[in-house]
Amino acid sequence: MRRKDGARRPVRRLIIPRESGKGFVVKKGQILRVIAIDGQQVCDFNAFNRKNPDEAFWAGGTRSLEGTHLTVGGQLWSKPPWIRVMFTVVADTVKQRPNRRGFRSHDLLFSRCNPRLYIKRGMPGHANCHDNLARGIRPFKLPQTAVHDAFNIFMKTCALPNGTQIYTDPDAKKGDYMDLRAEMDCLVSLSACPGRSSGPRTRRLGVEIYDA
Repeated sequence: MRRKDGARRPVRRLIIPRESGKGFVVKKGQILRVIAIDGQQVCDFNAFNRKNPDEAFWAGGTRSLEGTHLTVGGQLWSKPPWIRVMFTVVADTVKQRPNRRGFRSHDLLFSRCNPRLYIKRGMPGHANCHDNLARGIRPFKLPQTAVHDAFNIFMKTCALPNGTQIYTDPDAKKGDYMDLRAEMDCLVSLSACPGRSSGPRTRRLGVEIYDA
């Protein structure tokens, strides 16, 4: 649906509370907008074919096909044996701040944070993206074992020459967003990451879905 001035109007709006997660359906051709509504905040993204959830987003393969960080024109691929495009990035308002180490936004290097990771760090019970993503897919009858490595929207990372992966505070400012066009009917689960990669404090995320 478009207004008379040509701007799209969202057909659905959601808020992902800080350190929480939600799941929802995005139909083929619709635009999913993920918004840093309060400022710096990483969003962990999972996706599944709505008609066959066994076909899920493939973070490692997308990294091999598209590179370690995605922006406009980048595509998100499903895992074998399907290997099909699930989403295409069509807008990205984050302005990358120059740096000497090679940090970039919208990460495919890091795995999702999870309960065992926080136990190893001496922080049992800490909120984490694995549990948040599992809560998002639970209403759709998918088990927590279906959660997979994420596309980390807004996360700013790099790999050092010795192979060590590191992150810094996101470049995303209040109101920045990424638009992704669905190339098939998808179930999406998002987590407002509770980890330090989101910056010195955690915040909410906004979601808008627009019809084609």
